[in-house]
Order: sequence, then C-alpha cells, then structure tokens
Amino acid sequence: MGGLENHLLCLLIYYRAYTTQPFIGFYFSVDTATVCRTIKRLEPLLSQIIKIKRQPVLKEKELKTLLVDATEQGVTGSSREYYSGKKKPQTIKTEMIMEKQSGKIVQISKPFAGRVHDITMRRKSDPLPPSRSIYGDGGYQGMQKEHANFKLPKRKPRGKPHTEEALKHNRSHRAIRNPIERKFREMKIFKILSHVYRNSKRSYAIKMAIIAGIVNFKNGF
Repeated sequence: MGGLENHLLCLLIYYRAYTTQPFIGFYFSVDTATVCRTIKRLEPLLSQIIKIKRQPVLKEKELKTLLVDATEQGVTGSSREYYSGKKKPQTIKTEMIMEKQSGKIVQISKPFAGRVHDITMRRKSDPLPPSRSIYGDGGYQGMQKEHANFKLPKRKPRGKPHTEEALKHNRSHRAIRNPIERKFREMKIFKILSHVYRNSKRSYAIKMAIIAGIVNFKNGF
C-alpha cells in the first residue's frame, strides 16, 4: 500500500463508508489480508493520539453543564445477551457524555450488550461530578435519587394527560439536550457506527473512541 497517508486513508475509508475490505483492497491494489492488517495495526497507534480517553473522575473545573445519552447499534450474531427489548434485534450500546457549552465529547463508556438498560449502564460507568448539572432522557429515570443535579423530563401520570407546566418543562429539557442528539448524528456519518456492525465486538470500543476523537478534532478540541 505504501506510505502512512495511504494507510490512514484506508482506515478512514473503512470507517466512513464501511464498505467491504475486498473492495478497499481493490481500490489500493492490495489483497484483503493487507487491508485487515493495516486497520488492526493503525487502530492502537491512532487511539494513543486522538481517541477519547476514559477518565475515572471527570475534572469539575473544566466542565459546566453535562449532557448524557446512550446510542444503540445493530450487530451480527444470535446471542441472547445482545437482544434488545427496545430495538428487537441484536444490539450493542454505548454512553456518551458531552459538555453542553463547548460541544466537546468528554467521555465515551465501554460498550454494553443491548439488553442492558440505560440507567444500569450509567451505574456501571465512571461517576459524574456531583456539583454539575446533568441532563439525561427518560431512560435515566431514577438517577435523580442518586445524583442531586441530574435533570430529567417529567413523566406522564398514569391514565392522565401531561399538565401544561410539565409539557413546558419537557420542551425546555428537550431543547437543552438537542446538542447531544446532533453530536451522535455527527458521529454516525461514519457508517461503521450506523450500519449493522459486523466486526468483532471486542474491537467496538476502540473504534467508537477513535471516531469520537476525530469529531472532537474536527471541532477544534
């Protein structure tokens, strides 16, 4: 293949288009095994430079308001562990934490099987700064009892309509959380995160962290 630039281009084409490795090999005039080796060699090197590094404790002085959300992606296989009650097929899930004011991704969790609930992912992931406001969606219902500044939409009372006050609160909450939804869409331009994931699940974390790092780099972080 020759040259670091071509090796990087090979990996980025794979992430961005998620086409087959034989097709990429045809483009670079190399065999499929060479493409596979190139990606496997580059990922750990690139991850040292650009990936989002997990921090056991986020530094509060560097943060203001945090947005937290999880994304779910289809995967190949037939394991009951990865069966998602929400999405139905086999899925893998990851949580992202973003600083609202700057738009910087500050944390990417380890991957979880699709059947794991969002709040369980949060409890098994690194703790959030206690003095910062955190905005999550309905999947985190209950976190407000464990984190005093965790903000959630108001739940609809059983058998009753929302009050106007609750609707207004939820609209405001949704508007605050919109940036993290847009950030996921920005990451999923890389088709390896939006198509059915057909690689080994063991390599999912590093790919997600590298792409989050690329998105941060593109936005000046």
